[in-house]
Amino acid sequence: MEILESSALGYLVDLVPALRYLPRWLPGMQFKRDASRWKKEICELEDTVFEAVKENTLSDDPGIRSSFMFKRMEELRNKYEEGQDIQQQSEDEVALAHSGLAIFMAGLDTTGATIQTFIYAMTLFPSVQEKARAEIDRVVGSARFPSFKDQPDLPFLHAVVLETLRWNPVAAFGLPHVSREDAVYDGYFIPKGTCVFANAWGFTRDSEYYTNPSMFDPERYLKQPPELDPREFVFGYGPRICPGKDLAFQNVWILAASVLWAFNIVGGEGRPASLADVDLFSFGSVNRPTPFECRFVSRREGLKDKVPLNLEE
Repeated sequence: MEILESSALGYLVDLVPALRYLPRWLPGMQFKRDASRWKKEICELEDTVFEAVKENTLSDDPGIRSSFMFKRMEELRNKYEEGQDIQQQSEDEVALAHSGLAIFMAGLDTTGATIQTFIYAMTLFPSVQEKARAEIDRVVGSARFPSFKDQPDLPFLHAVVLETLRWNPVAAFGLPHVSREDAVYDGYFIPKGTCVFANAWGFTRDSEYYTNPSMFDPERYLKQPPELDPREFVFGYGPRICPGKDLAFQNVWILAASVLWAFNIVGGEGRPASLADVDLFSFGSVNRPTPFECRFVSRREGLKDKVPLNLEE
């Protein structure tokens, strides 16, 4: 993820493509030296992860056997008989390693930043946390963990997750697109081939669509008519929309439900005096909250025996 963020900042070669033909020992060719080092690091990561996946093909664990990588490995094993077409099998395994790692990495940092945002919001807006927790207690109770089957009965929690996506879109300034043809938007001429960024952050703070947009207010999606669903823009657009958007939403939902079921989230002493957006978020290539303190206080008796966490730390 650090490599991705560094490369996204760009190099001179992005403006002068001919530089890629020069030898990397020349001054100003840092992009070539970085790329060579990064390729080696990424290949090592892929190899390490893929070897672990191969070992897992012998597992009887139903969680592992239902995974994307396990099923694709089984397909490859059935497709190629032992000793036949080894070269093509090796190429297919490399492609599978790339796709599996891409799926994992695509959601790792963005989902983590979204969960951090959710936790931060719970510390800054305790009344929202209390209402969501009361809804979960009413529907789920204390004898079991929340499950996806509870979703229809937890409308306020659904709204909390939507508001988390809107309050801090992790791709605040979207990803670059290129205009396919000349266009005019709101009086501005956009020539064909122009690099265009869709400002997701700007959408989330537009008072035309959101009342008091800087406030974390899940109720905006429960009134009639509801305000704009942030899933319309936070995952991108058109053929380049995030293919994992539904998985990402479900990941955040079950994590939020489980955390609120199990814990009371208490803010630390270093809470900002102002709730101005500029004080709350990093505005990096993956937008996340600025560092904050909080405590997780167990709400369930015997919780330490149910979840793999050291609750005394």
